Amino acid sequence: MLISLYLRIWFWITFIKYRNSLPTTSDIENPKMKIEGFSQSFIYEDEGLWEAKWPLPEAFKYVISYRTYLVIGIENDKNFMRSKRFDRSIYTIAKRYFSNWIGFHPSRCTYNAELSDRMQRIRKVSLWKFEKMFDEEI
Repeated sequence: MLISLYLRIWFWITFIKYRNSLPTTSDIENPKMKIEGFSQSFIYEDEGLWEAKWPLPEAFKYVISYRTYLVIGIENDKNFMRSKRFDRSIYTIAKRYFSNWIGFHPSRCTYNAELSDRMQRIRKVSLWKFEKMFDEEI
């Protein structure tokens, strides 16, 4: 509980400091989607997160975790960074300070059956590769 409060305050300060510093438009016609390792969340190459100054990408891991949940649309999706409630609260705070960010475009934040299916297949392959990597180490 105390850690969640600390994180919420830290991310809130981070969002205020870097307010509106992420891209609002894209020059890329068909941006590639990438999976973020441990959270199994998805980002697009034109969103500017990995080019952003630390700690902004760290705070946005919770945002993209919840956004992936919104796109996949699975009620029992357990791939949250902390909890569904916590990720949703960070998502809401980020949306307040980065309202025009390309990552909040409705096409990237609403359920889409075709995209959901694609994301789930990518997750399955990613998890398989991850497990295979650990099996080889043993």
